[in-house]
Amino acid sequence: MKRYVKGIVIILIAASLTSCGSKDGGESPKNTVGEAGKENPVTANKTGIFELEGGVSNINTISNTFTLRTKDGDVEVYVRAMSRIMENGERKPLSALKDGSYAKGTFKKWDGKDTVMEIIITQGK
Repeated sequence: MKRYVKGIVIILIAASLTSCGSKDGGESPKNTVGEAGKENPVTANKTGIFELEGGVSNINTISNTFTLRTKDGDVEVYVRAMSRIMENGERKPLSALKDGSYAKGTFKKWDGKDTVMEIIITQGK
């Protein structure tokens, strides 16, 4: 019986320590913003699903991001596994994008990041 009680106490202590990880009760922070600590001014007031278009640059397949150069400014865009990148009617991976391509599509804030829902890629404007 002592063994079970000791095991339960250890589990309870471990659970309480993990819940004390931050001020928010151990949960990962929601609505985190860019590395510089401030939100991109181009998309700061966007909520829900929004549209953006512009030139593609700075493709990073390690962090799953690229920069979209819009007429209002540059936006770092995050690509999730469920994001759809379409070119010539075919779904393409992020690695198939080329600097200088033109992209137009729908985006959504996801954990504070501007995230691709679906974009169409063309080779020029």
